Amino acid sequence: MLKTLVVALVAAVSMPLMSSAVSAQEGQSEGGIVAVLDVAKVFKANASFEQRMQNIKSEADSLKAQIQSEQESLRARAQQVSQYEVGTTERNQMEAKIEQDQAALRTRARQAETDLLNREAQIYYATYIEMQKIVEQLALKHGVSLVLRFDSSEIDPLNRGEVIKGVNRAVVYHHRLDLTKLVINTLNPQSANADVNGTQNK
Repeated sequence: MLKTLVVALVAAVSMPLMSSAVSAQEGQSEGGIVAVLDVAKVFKANASFEQRMQNIKSEADSLKAQIQSEQESLRARAQQVSQYEVGTTERNQMEAKIEQDQAALRTRARQAETDLLNREAQIYYATYIEMQKIVEQLALKHGVSLVLRFDSSEIDPLNRGEVIKGVNRAVVYHHRLDLTKLVINTLNPQSANADVNGTQNK
């Protein structure tokens, strides 16, 4: 559930190839620099974002356990109904109450799931806006007029889906124009300290 939303949100900020190319040419014609940014990598390396997402996951797991427990209780009550003869007042009342409780549980579960997904989306939004502001600051500082989203991950040649996704990437090549590390270090100062100490993977 959460992974699907992650993919959808990350994909939503991608740019078409032709529009990216045109914008890049325009930026260069004005004398500015065109840089690239691995948005997915920035999100993954953001400690605050990861912690908030972990909190959401913990709440989702807790909700799932609670719902399952209540479902087990409803099943146990349903089994007790068989002790009464069909058509009796007691059985009819018990069946009606169980159906009512089942409907209420489904409604509560759907609402809780919607709330979690909305909160998750807000975390993504807040993190993206924070990242966007940092990108703007870095761009102004270094004379960058355009920043394109790109994917720096390796393509598995044996995975058809990855190959198709890879050959459709907007950025085919860049030379020392990647802002990803700078953005990560600004969003997450611990990463910058790790780089200085030589403990961060390059």
